[in-house]
Amino acid sequence: MPKGVTMEEHGTKSKLLKAAITIFGNKGYSGGSVRQIAELADTNIGAIKYHYSSKEKLWQAVVTHLFEKLSSHIMQDADKWPIMSPRERVMNSTRNYIYFCAKYPELNRIILSETIQNGERLHWLAENHVRLFIERSIAWMALAQEDEVFPKDISVLNLVFVSMSAAQNLFLMAPFVEHAFGINVFKDDQIEKHVDAVTSLLLRQAEKKGC
Repeated sequence: MPKGVTMEEHGTKSKLLKAAITIFGNKGYSGGSVRQIAELADTNIGAIKYHYSSKEKLWQAVVTHLFEKLSSHIMQDADKWPIMSPRERVMNSTRNYIYFCAKYPELNRIILSETIQNGERLHWLAENHVRLFIERSIAWMALAQEDEVFPKDISVLNLVFVSMSAAQNLFLMAPFVEHAFGINVFKDDQIEKHVDAVTSLLLRQAEKKGC
């Protein structure tokens, strides 16, 4: 807890962040209001100004928080990677990414919403978070190609976006899937099915080569 911040203030700030994740994730920046966030956090609009200074700064805090969660999820088994084969490392990081997408679908919803709007917030997203994440993913995928986990004749940028889309899309489409098929994609067994499907599809070529 930051020095000079009371337990109550810290609790309010955390509740605001959690509420903002829900509101921005479900309604987007334009559709979500500070009043909705304050009500969900069981506080008042003044608390948002006090802790985050503005709706824009709160939105940025939400995005930063979710990207930190993303990094920690993907890297949670990094200490074990040295003893894994290249294929096992890819399977592990992909599984961790899929579980992140299931636990925090709000991040990809926010990115999609801002991509559609194509404004200053998207520029901020790209400059502060998305570009770095994509660049790291490209480097990771390129190493996997060198280890023959993935074919080298596929564009690494396309490979990154194909794998990301495969991991994310089911959870982005969760309301539709539930309405159309009555399936809750956030249940553990459904997440595991998705992990199996994505890793099997992505690594089929590697399996044929015996990697």
